Amino acid sequence: MGRSEPERTCVGCRGRGPKGDLLRVARTAEGRIAADPAGTAPGRGAYVHRDPGCVETALVRGGFGRSLRTGVGQEEAGSLRRFVEGELRNA
Repeated sequence: MGRSEPERTCVGCRGRGPKGDLLRVARTAEGRIAADPAGTAPGRGAYVHRDPGCVETALVRGGFGRSLRTGVGQEEAGSLRRFVEGELRNA
C-alpha cells in the first residue's frame, strides 16, 4: 500500500483536500505574502483552493491574516487574485 498524500485545509472555504490540489501561500521574511506554487518557500504557509471564490473568501474573512499572522495589503491581495485567475486560464 502506497503512502497517501497529506491533507490540508483551505483558509477560504475550510474544506479539506490533498496538499497538491491546494495552492500554498507563504509569508516572506519581510512579512509580505506571496503565492508559493512549488510549496517550498521557507516560513509560515497557508493553503487555499485554486479557486477565485476561495481566495476571495480567505481575503474577506481574514483567513490568510490569521494563518500567516500578518496583514494582507491591497497589492498582495490583487497579486493572489491575478495568480489564481492566470492559473485557471492556463489550465
